[in-house]
Amino acid sequence: MNSGGCSNPQEEAQSSPNSFLSELTELSQLKIEQMNHDTRFKDKQSEIEERKLNLLEKESDIRMEALQVEAEHKGMQFKADLLHQRPQLLKEGVLQEDIDNLLPKRLTY
Repeated sequence: MNSGGCSNPQEEAQSSPNSFLSELTELSQLKIEQMNHDTRFKDKQSEIEERKLNLLEKESDIRMEALQVEAEHKGMQFKADLLHQRPQLLKEGVLQEDIDNLLPKRLTY
């Protein structure tokens, strides 16, 4: 600016490229920071998804184990009931071999 308060076109032309380069550099830095943040965000998101999958796998394993225990329990209940009824079944003429064949075998997984 000159002493009269008016800006000098030559001064604006000289400072303008520097100002433009400064802003361009600042924008480039901001873009780099944004890309770094995006990368960290995606990494964290990936970690969360991996944890979710691990938890779902553990949940599935626990449910499978619960089903196995339930099946074994029902098998033992049936066996106990059949053994409890064995004297009556023998009196009714059911062969011991037939009763034994009805007894559940040990379940293996």
